[in-house]
This record gives sequence, C-alpha cells and structure tokens, in this order.
Amino acid sequence: MPLESWAPEATFALDLFTLLATTVASVFSTIAALGFRGTPWGRTLAPLPVVFVALTVSTTVTIHPATPPHGGWVASVCWLVAVAAIAVTCWRFVSLTAELEVSA
Repeated sequence: MPLESWAPEATFALDLFTLLATTVASVFSTIAALGFRGTPWGRTLAPLPVVFVALTVSTTVTIHPATPPHGGWVASVCWLVAVAAIAVTCWRFVSLTAELEVSA
C-alpha cells in the first residue's frame, strides 16, 4: 500500500499564500501608482498593478477545480500580460534613472 502524498495539500497551501500575497501587492501597487500619478515615478509605477492583477488571476485560475492543473491557456495569457507589463516597467525605470525621456 503506497504512502499518502502531502504534495497536493502543500501545493494548494502555497497557491493560497500566493493568491493572498498577489492580492495584497495589487492593492499596494495601485495605491502607489495613484499616489505618484502625474510624476515621472508615476509613469514608471503605472504598469505594476497590471502585473499583480494578472498574477492574481493566474493563481485563481490555477486553484479553481474546473480548470487544468496548471491553469491552461488563461494562465498562459495572464503570464504573458504580466511579463509584458514587467518589461514596460523595467524600461521606464531604466529610462528614468538614466535620465532619458520616458515615452508612451
């Protein structure tokens, strides 16, 4: 008789922790983006809420029992959006700190 695996429970617990962490990060990044709106730092921080919302949706889809174990295509699209928003944020940060003009 095989021993019971604790991996599904640990994975679910980690997914719940990730969901909580990305939800809190979404709120704080939105507050930061709104607080710095209209400034150069505001343009740099503007894509961060998109990153955390996409990661929150991806984790939610992964946890939901009606979806494939890894979230399927919805999770892939969410990760694509998150990576694109991270790239925009990084470009704006480097442009800002290198004293280059940040374009739209």
